[in-house]
Amino acid sequence: MKFITKKPPIVMNSQRTYKKLFTLHFALIVVAIGTVVIKALSKVPETATYTSLDLAFKALAMLVLASVFSVVIEIFYALSEKNTQKFESYKGFVDPINTGLLIALLLPSTTPFYVLALAVFVGVYIGKLVFGGYGFYIFNPALVGVLFANISFNAQLALTNTPLELLKRAIGGESITFKTAELFLGNYNEIAIGSTSVILLALIFIYLLVTRVIDFRISGTFLITVLVITFGVGYINFYAPGDFSVVLSYVLVNMITGLTVFGAVFLISESVSSPTTRETKIIYAVVIGVFMMMVRTLGSQTEGLVFAILFGNMITPLINRTVKRSNAKMLVRTVIACVVIVLLVTVALGLIVQSRLPEVAAIVGGAF
Repeated sequence: MKFITKKPPIVMNSQRTYKKLFTLHFALIVVAIGTVVIKALSKVPETATYTSLDLAFKALAMLVLASVFSVVIEIFYALSEKNTQKFESYKGFVDPINTGLLIALLLPSTTPFYVLALAVFVGVYIGKLVFGGYGFYIFNPALVGVLFANISFNAQLALTNTPLELLKRAIGGESITFKTAELFLGNYNEIAIGSTSVILLALIFIYLLVTRVIDFRISGTFLITVLVITFGVGYINFYAPGDFSVVLSYVLVNMITGLTVFGAVFLISESVSSPTTRETKIIYAVVIGVFMMMVRTLGSQTEGLVFAILFGNMITPLINRTVKRSNAKMLVRTVIACVVIVLLVTVALGLIVQSRLPEVAAIVGGAF
């Protein structure tokens, strides 16, 4: 029996791969700088024992520490493998720095440095290097490290009064008021330091789409899925005759806060761990969008995107096998099936939140 091993298509063309990595590298650095600046300019509560400059310094320290530690881990691994050739030029440092920056950007400013270091170690070594490095891993390495930190150090990373947490309380009947301008500018208690100004993230999103670093069939489908579900759930639960204001507030908070836009820009289109054909990319994006909204709507977690993307990574091989041939007919069937599924999930989530699903199920069952 003869075994043949090779890298996935993403690393076949090294020049094209490096160009994409470097473009992503530039985008991450811009977001990192923007995060520090926004922290420095943000308002802090009058009762707080820290200043905005303290927050900016903490964010900067997290970004630098994560990047340096990620590079150090990869260098030591290369030394143990006696293969340090890639570090002879800056090319070899781009992907390790990207992974470190992503992990730091996905954690809140309350993260202790030792938790950040452990998250980087788990993400880089266990999530990437043990699989063979870039091009071989199954799960997004940055999300592996962040999930480890969130599960193992939940108390240290806990935040209160984030927009998504307030939204959950609003669903429970509490009266909550959101300031739209502050949501767009990023002046709120965020779940991750990278999920700050949606304006900055939107500009980076356009840039990465134009440079073809991310795929709109994945990122765009994901955003559309979240938009449809949030509008449907909001309409079922908050619509008053002639008044869409509360529904739109529900949609807005879900779309522009948390990791929704950050995930669409940097996470969901990660080329190594995502599917390969247009149909499978659409399915993948819908699965992640549905999974995330189920967690946000029904689960105890306020975010859900990290779990959703890792779940999508896990079923990517299965999704890839569902489409034997990519053609116009298959594309139409895939889109129709995904639309039906999203609409059914939207109605189900809306009715569950309203506690009417058993009643509706009994009526539908009685009709047959």
